Amino acid sequence: MKWFVVRYIYQIITGDGDHASQFDEQLRLTIADNCDEALLKAERQADEFHQPFRNCNGDMVTWNFICVADLYEVQSPADGAELASVLHEPDDVNAFLDTVNQHKSYLQELLPFSTPSIKLF
Repeated sequence: MKWFVVRYIYQIITGDGDHASQFDEQLRLTIADNCDEALLKAERQADEFHQPFRNCNGDMVTWNFICVADLYEVQSPADGAELASVLHEPDDVNAFLDTVNQHKSYLQELLPFSTPSIKLF
């Protein structure tokens, strides 16, 4: 058996869909004998991950499965194993780094890091 990273794309629709378009990109691990089996399994499982629910306003929230966008074979998971890598070539480097640092700050507020001086860039 081999491990694969599957990149799923969903469109999130709330209520009648009269809102800004939202898409959810998810990376999930799956295990299969080969790429063909992994893709079939990924597509078969795609609708099982998100059940519709009503939000705090009573609107129905649903995830519409768009596609499996990527499938990568990875080595057996181990501590520090790379699941995915994304190359960014931003037009505005400062805006990109600001966004990254906002994410870092958010995580530092939520999690008690033992080393709060973690530097991303």
